[in-house]
Amino acid sequence: MLTRLPAWYNIQTLMSDEQKNNEWKERELGALWVKKSLTGTQYMTGHIELKDASGKVQLVVFKNKHKYNEDGTIANDKAPDFRLYKSESTEQRQNQDNAPASKEEVATPAAAPQSDENSLF
Repeated sequence: MLTRLPAWYNIQTLMSDEQKNNEWKERELGALWVKKSLTGTQYMTGHIELKDASGKVQLVVFKNKHKYNEDGTIANDKAPDFRLYKSESTEQRQNQDNAPASKEEVATPAAAPQSDENSLF
């Protein structure tokens, strides 16, 4: 027994939905996950994939604490809401703990900038 399909349901609709999904998949650069450090600072981790360059880059993302005044009002409209940093692997962090401090340090959740706000959004 055949089931009658709704009038709007046709092969063109299915093909255009699949085409849209493929277009978004091709445009995707990466993904982010919201996390919380031991000190309560919220941050995001994730990756971007640079298809024309070096491949996948691991990231950590923090809310820009310099955008807001102490009372929560915006101090600088042009300041970014978030800052992205290249993430360190666990092995890099362990090696850094055993080595003298360097001038350039990559942000890690343990060394996260402090924020008084509870939510990223």
